[in-house]
Amino acid sequence: MEVHHHPKVEKKNLKEYFLEFLMIFLAVTMGFIAENLREHFTDGELKERYAQTLYEDLKEDTTLLDPIIREKEFVISKIDTFRMLVHTNAIDELPAGTWTYFGRFGTRKVDISLQDATLQELLSSGALRLFQKHNVAYAIAQYDLAVQDMRDAYTFLNLLYSDLIKARDKIFDTWYLDEIMNLNVSAEKIDSFKKKSFPLLSNKKEDFIQYANLCQLESFNLKMELKRMQTVDKRAGNLLALLKKEYQLK
Repeated sequence: MEVHHHPKVEKKNLKEYFLEFLMIFLAVTMGFIAENLREHFTDGELKERYAQTLYEDLKEDTTLLDPIIREKEFVISKIDTFRMLVHTNAIDELPAGTWTYFGRFGTRKVDISLQDATLQELLSSGALRLFQKHNVAYAIAQYDLAVQDMRDAYTFLNLLYSDLIKARDKIFDTWYLDEIMNLNVSAEKIDSFKKKSFPLLSNKKEDFIQYANLCQLESFNLKMELKRMQTVDKRAGNLLALLKKEYQLK
């Protein structure tokens, strides 16, 4: 009968088991640390890129916002002057040029398109988590909220715009608007235009009042938009300063 010999299994002592466990533990731990370091450096580079591009977008936006805010303030004051003139004067008491100059601002439309590609990417991708400092993440979220509020104000202005055009075109021949459409027209040219006499399409007080009533709504909506635009500008400035300080940006 053939006898099979089984290989002798060498028994490990406790020390060898411990060393084996230690080697496996160290290998797993080092792998975990290496992966964390890789992710940390990747996130750090990504955060710096986001901070820089967001900073550049905000600089461009504030450059655009400042003159538009001044223009909004100017336009609102002219609309309110037109409304006051309508309710304190007979139509034939003022030259057609005066009515036309102030009346034209009721349909002055100025929108702004902000550079929000970086902001939207931050919010949609979840990359806002990279800005671990609470004050930075909070400032970004607050700025986004202000932008959304400002855009909501456009809705009211757009709803009213076609009615304003119709009411304006019942009174004024827009042919005469060409020479004063640019806001940079000199004061001398504006004063000269206000004294001009030319035909109005309507001299009816009720037509002027109808347009002035729409201008009242436009003025109210513009003031709401202006306030929200000023909030965007302020929060953009705060976020710019914060990004510059925290990430040493130029």
